[in-house]
Order: sequence, then C-alpha cells, then structure tokens
Amino acid sequence: MRNLMAMLGAAILATAVAPIVSAAGPTFRGTYDNGYESFVDTDVCAAAPWQFDVQATQHEYGTFLVWEDADGNFLRAIVHNNYDAWISANGKTIVERDTWTDFFGPDGSRSVGLTVHIQGPGGIVVRDAGQIVRDADGNVAYLRGPHEQFSGESFCPALAP
Repeated sequence: MRNLMAMLGAAILATAVAPIVSAAGPTFRGTYDNGYESFVDTDVCAAAPWQFDVQATQHEYGTFLVWEDADGNFLRAIVHNNYDAWISANGKTIVERDTWTDFFGPDGSRSVGLTVHIQGPGGIVVRDAGQIVRDADGNVAYLRGPHEQFSGESFCPALAP
C-alpha cells in the first residue's frame, strides 16, 4: 500500500510539474526565512474547557518560483513551505513540523503535503495531509485526505493540565 501511495504521489507531482518543464523558466526564484519568533498565545486555547495560554516558538521558511508573461502579468507561482513550532503549556510540549507546497494560478490555488503535523510524547496529536484546492475567491473547491485542524480539531487537549 505504501509503494502504491508513493507511486501515486510521484505521478501527481510529475503531472503538476510537467507544464513547468516545457514552459519558459520562472521570472523570479528565491527563498524566504521569517526567522524564529517566540510569543505567548492567549487565544488558541482560550475557549472552554481549556482556558490556558501557550508559549510558542516558530520558524517559517521555504522557496518560491514565480512566472510572469512578457507584460509582467502573473501567470503562476509555486511556493514550498516549511513550518516548525514548539508549543508548551502546563509543563507539556508538542512539536509541529509542517511541509507543503502551494501552487497558485489565476483560477485559484492548491496546497499539497503535510500542512499540519503536530506530535506529542504519545505520537500524532493533529495531522492535516493531502490536498486542498481553492477557487479564485479562496473558497474550498476540493479537499482530499485527513484535515483534522482544518475541520476544527485542536491540539489543546494534548497540553491540558
């Protein structure tokens, strides 16, 4: 089953990347790194029954490719994102390591990968994986795979006293 999923993933990636290979190269390419940020979040676990603050340190970084036509009009973009976070409360710590790719075009966008992957001492706490397709207005047009946090699940129970 794992090999079948790997082959399917490779086929999807090859299909998504194929137009890039045959088209002109990207107009812009680069990297981004938002650095490390530490803060207290008073909102994420503020709702009942939890009602506690969390201490977080996060780091977001990645790469991007942008294509424009000869007149400078946006054609498409690909952004590979990495997000790492350490979230603590009540003497407990969970770790989030997300990695996904966003494909942007004039008709909408598609996020593919592990958009949420939070682990605690007992294993996976919350996981969003697969694909989210949005139309040009940002509305979800298609959802594939488990998307626990996107559907409202919270990591707060893993940090509860």
